[in-house]
Amino acid sequence: MILSQVENYKKKLVICVPYRDREKHYKIFFSHIKAYFEYDKLDKYLNVSIVFTEQNNNKPFNLGKLNNICFEENRNELDYIVINNVDFLPVFADYSYSDNPTVLISKGYDNHLIKPSSNYINKLKQPNIKYIFHGSVLIPKKIFEKVNGYSNNFWGWGYEDSDMRERLIINNYEIHYRQGLYQPLLHDNLGWDIAKNTEVIKTPINIKNNEIFKKNWQNKNYYKKDGLNSLKYQKIKEEIKFENFREGSKFIIKHIKVDF
Repeated sequence: MILSQVENYKKKLVICVPYRDREKHYKIFFSHIKAYFEYDKLDKYLNVSIVFTEQNNNKPFNLGKLNNICFEENRNELDYIVINNVDFLPVFADYSYSDNPTVLISKGYDNHLIKPSSNYINKLKQPNIKYIFHGSVLIPKKIFEKVNGYSNNFWGWGYEDSDMRERLIINNYEIHYRQGLYQPLLHDNLGWDIAKNTEVIKTPINIKNNEIFKKNWQNKNYYKKDGLNSLKYQKIKEEIKFENFREGSKFIIKHIKVDF
């Protein structure tokens, strides 16, 4: 291993896993990620914190705000952050540091299992990976701060990831892509496209967030006022779920409950 690779593995990594009302997925992901790093990954990744960030209220889900909260709560303990969906389990993933924002998942979207709702049949097509910035993404600390984190204003499902992609592009950051295999978990479709018979329609949440996205980006500087610097929340509880210190390596799993 060359020196630059060694230094990259010494970087402090925080993997944020935001969720709400996904207790089954939380338990599966917890067991999986613990085993994934504990047995053979700590020889490479010396400082790893897994942070489950749970939205603890009845408001619509706000993934962007949860990502910002996770970053803010761990700002002094990280060199880079990975945002990992709770329903994507890493099978073969490279979590090592990069100076560039990086999509870590290249396989997994095409067989993403979504539970059909009543008479609806969901058919997901493999998206163009070059237009994707979600699932499992890496962002260096300095870049996350430069783009002011995620937007806090996308309530419900969708478009906070598209908004982050625009923030990166407008600041001339090149998005990189790695070969990563993830196992998707079965879940309900709570906001994206729903197939009615053979016709694909969009939910009201999806349509609303699309309109917000388009309106926001009529002003290319809007992101400077919506993000980390406008973040407001209350931390309800923080709990260390697991700790492992071995031969200079640190592996911690935390669970944070928040309200906003």
